[in-house]
Amino acid sequence: MHKFGDCSFCGGEVKNDTVEMDYRYKGQLYIFQDVPAGVCQQCGEKYLIGKVSKEIERRIQAKNQWKKTINVPVNKFSEELTF
Repeated sequence: MHKFGDCSFCGGEVKNDTVEMDYRYKGQLYIFQDVPAGVCQQCGEKYLIGKVSKEIERRIQAKNQWKKTINVPVNKFSEELTF
């Protein structure tokens, strides 16, 4: 268990938990489940320790066989809706 300080965004308490994380790398989307992280109890911001971040990078670089692959719908807004 890691002792996290208060949330740097809202000042809320950060507790240890496991989360699902989306990670984008070189145009690819990777999803990691059961990632150990600190989670702010007030705003939901997620914090990783260095060891966990390095493991995520290692797994992507190693191109391990993934347990499953999913299709993700993608939709692009038209230019008419820009501000």
